[in-house]
Formats: sequence, C-alpha cells, structure tokens
Amino acid sequence: MSVQDTASRSKGMELFEIKPIAVGGDPVSLENKIWLTRQEHFEVVRFWNRTIEIQRKAALEKAARSDEWDAANYEIGIFSHAN
Repeated sequence: MSVQDTASRSKGMELFEIKPIAVGGDPVSLENKIWLTRQEHFEVVRFWNRTIEIQRKAALEKAARSDEWDAANYEIGIFSHAN
C-alpha cells in the first residue's frame, strides 16, 4: 500500500483489519487490511463483535461441561474406592 494510495483512499474511509488481531489476524500484513466506508466499518465491527462473543460463549460452555465431566468422574472414583 503506497503513501499515495493511502492518502487517496483514506478520505472518508477507514483502514480495517480483515481478520482482527483478537482472532489471530496479522496486525502488520497488508493482505489483512482493507479500506471501508464508515458504514461498512460499523457493519463489519458488529459482525466481528457477534462472532467473537459466540466463540467466547461456546468456549466457556465447553469448559463448564469439561469441568462437570471431570467432577462427575472424580466423584465416581471416590465412591468406587470407598466400596
């Protein structure tokens, strides 16, 4: 991305990372950058916020299920050794 390209596109546009850093996007790669209008930027940010929230909730639910499973197996182990 040249300085001239940056200056001509930046008027009324926002530089956006296609894949956010929070989900593994490269913060310096030009292939991970795109110019968006302000409205497009709002829409893409909403999309990524929803996507990240869904992934976060799924990870928490998976961790909770794993903890419940571990606790259940632990209890079974205690009771089986007590007999």
